[in-house]
Amino acid sequence: EPYLAGGGASRSVSRRADGGVDVRWHDSAARHEAGSPNVIGAYAIASACKALTEAGFDTLVAREEYLIRKVREGLAGVPEVRVLSLFGDDAPRVGVLSFVVEGWNSSHFAAALSAEYGIGVRDGLFCAHPLLRTLLGSDPQTQGECGAPEAAPGEKSLNAIRVSFGAGTPDEHVERFVNAVRELVSDGARWNYRTEDGRCVPDTTSGSPASAAGSGA
Repeated sequence: EPYLAGGGASRSVSRRADGGVDVRWHDSAARHEAGSPNVIGAYAIASACKALTEAGFDTLVAREEYLIRKVREGLAGVPEVRVLSLFGDDAPRVGVLSFVVEGWNSSHFAAALSAEYGIGVRDGLFCAHPLLRTLLGSDPQTQGECGAPEAAPGEKSLNAIRVSFGAGTPDEHVERFVNAVRELVSDGARWNYRTEDGRCVPDTTSGSPASAAGSGA
């Protein structure tokens, strides 16, 4: 039987005298490709490949390396931020940086970036729990729920934050991110937060977000 029954997977469909239906399935790959082909997706991939080719690989690499330097230099100006690295600062890397902020739980910091600045980052252990535990200086066997606030305010965070960017990221987005990190560290979160279903979210139960300056952890 095909994985999914539907148009495209069937060779023919006929009604029997008893009211039932007889179906003959294709014998080729079409047997498991029911439904309309993803024509839009195929065209989108082709268009993306064309645009990347026209831009030039060397140009794209140079742009991404520039953005990496810009982010690293910006975060270096915030003493409370520690960038995590397995191979050292000089190792080639793509546009991804993981970091922690002293005095903050990473899930809380990520939630504040999202809610108060409209900046999306990832928080958690990034499908590499033992490695992240090692980089964070904790026991690689330490158990914890990925992405959930696992440390009380001011305690050592047991997860990290990951920001990503690419050749299409404008300079102003990088500057906005660095400024947001700097402001959160210096002034604290303006909103209150709570844990819901294992995630740190703005606390809207008491009406409008309350000032929480100084409690950013």
